[in-house]
Amino acid sequence: MLQTASKSTLGIAALVFAAMALIGVNLWAGQGLSRYRADMTAGSIYTLSDATRSVLSGLDEPVTIRLFYTRELGTQVPTYARHHDRVLSMLRHYADLSGGKLRVSLVSAERFTDEEDEASAIGLQGAPLPGGNGSAFFGLAGTNSTDELEIIPFLALERQNFLELDLTRMVFKLANAGKKKIALMSRLPIAGNVNPQTGQQIPPWAVLGQLRDFFDIDFLSPTFDMVPDDADLLLLVAPGEINEKTAYAIDQYALAGKPVIVFADPYSEVLPSSRDNLQGSPLFTALLASWGTQLEADKVVGDIDNSRQVQFNNQGQPAIVNYLPWLAMTPTSFERTDGIFNQISSLLLASAGALTPAEDAGTSFQPLIASSARSAMIEVKKLRNPNPIQMLQSFLPDGQQRVLAARMRGEAKSSFKDGRPKDAAVKGEHLAAGPVNVLAVSDADMLFDSFWAEVGQSNGRQVVIPRAGNANFLINAIQDMAGGQALAGLRGRGVEQRPFSRVAQLRADANARFRQQEQLLNKRLEETQKKLTDLLSRSKDGEVTLSEADQKGIEEFRTEMFTVRKSLREVQRNLRADIDALGTRVKVANIAFVPLFIALIGFYLLWRRRARASASKTRGVEQ
Repeated sequence: MLQTASKSTLGIAALVFAAMALIGVNLWAGQGLSRYRADMTAGSIYTLSDATRSVLSGLDEPVTIRLFYTRELGTQVPTYARHHDRVLSMLRHYADLSGGKLRVSLVSAERFTDEEDEASAIGLQGAPLPGGNGSAFFGLAGTNSTDELEIIPFLALERQNFLELDLTRMVFKLANAGKKKIALMSRLPIAGNVNPQTGQQIPPWAVLGQLRDFFDIDFLSPTFDMVPDDADLLLLVAPGEINEKTAYAIDQYALAGKPVIVFADPYSEVLPSSRDNLQGSPLFTALLASWGTQLEADKVVGDIDNSRQVQFNNQGQPAIVNYLPWLAMTPTSFERTDGIFNQISSLLLASAGALTPAEDAGTSFQPLIASSARSAMIEVKKLRNPNPIQMLQSFLPDGQQRVLAARMRGEAKSSFKDGRPKDAAVKGEHLAAGPVNVLAVSDADMLFDSFWAEVGQSNGRQVVIPRAGNANFLINAIQDMAGGQALAGLRGRGVEQRPFSRVAQLRADANARFRQQEQLLNKRLEETQKKLTDLLSRSKDGEVTLSEADQKGIEEFRTEMFTVRKSLREVQRNLRADIDALGTRVKVANIAFVPLFIALIGFYLLWRRRARASASKTRGVEQ
């Protein structure tokens, strides 16, 4: 009895010890291993980039991020609930990696609460709930030690691919307070001008107002000889002809590793009288070559697939025709993994050139925007008095894609191989080489108001209604480049939604059959309409006498039309049947086959255990 009690006590003690050990291991793992994760997703959506880790580990002052969320949004739209879980998980991972510098809190912004009022007060955007039952919040508010505020008004599903990018940018801006300073040089009237003929003031371009919301702008003269030391980025927009001192200042600034964005332009749509002066100069061409790219000064890109439709006066008659040099670029033309395309669904370009990699360059050449394969180069002289119809008729695509924007990074050599020029204003030792960080775009007209937005006045204030993402593209590029190396590695990534590829393929096959039969029906309708028109043209006083053959033909068409429509409905039913059958097979596999497979494994293990026990008894009897 004593021995039995002792065994029971030891067993209970062992269970208690095991439970305490399990709890202790979990607590230790939750605290000590929280920064280590295994990402098993196909797109590595939970694996943070080195740039993010660098920003978080470099925090010197505390940063607080609050996630405002209305749970009813996730209840009514489950996709938002999954997105909320991902955002919260990533924020907590950020906090772990920051070593306690980043603090994260979840604020329940339910309806009719003080938290809902606070969300509205700080500028978060409420989204209307389905059914008109009020609005819901799903946004971020971040503050630093000096109470500066950064917000993401609403974490839209469309921005899931760039969640890490948005979060890291927010943390970076809070950790590096103050607006970035942009040094801007342009021969185009971006800051406004006076019309020499009328004497009226030409307002600044709308894109400048957009820039000033985010950055401090320091305008440089077209003949500047030094970039301000405190400039975080140099922006060149149609620099045109530059002198030696200006070229050297640009050269040394870029070789020091500071970011440069260039909007070059082989043909100006904005200033027709100054087109020849905006095409560039040998010194500017040499700068581009030293950074790793070239731009043809006398040709622009024509693209059938991306050309914009314009109204053209053709011999006194208005005609709608595609104008090949004016391009409407869609996401299929973008390098979508690059963060500068956040929330950009289109870009409008006008007479853009083609960028090509320079020979023997030590830099990498990464295309960002490219034309379709149905493109070719058009001589600039054909644009001076263009005839879009003739241009389209004589256009011969050569099957090559043209690069319209690109990044150049890496070790570059100075374009001033003989060293510092005389009377150079740049101070310090001459840099013969250095790491450059350059983004080049082959069109400057895209920043002009009429090419991306409708600009008007309302109550004395400028109202800008964007038609394309041109301004956002520039702002994203500056934010990305001015962030320095800390943000250079950030890119978009996939999201957790995984498409049912088999279902999509079934739907695509059925849709292909549907479109084919629909085209046949439309063709038959056109033929019948033509036939009826011919009959009406033979009528007298509006009366039409149909022959027996005509009546029979029309009746046969109606019968055929009903047959085709019936077949279209059958295709749709077959589509639904194929998808339902696939769903049934998946359900059977999940509900029946998987449990059955596990049960078979269990029976096998039980049988094997009993067989071993029986064999042991047999050996005991034999002994």
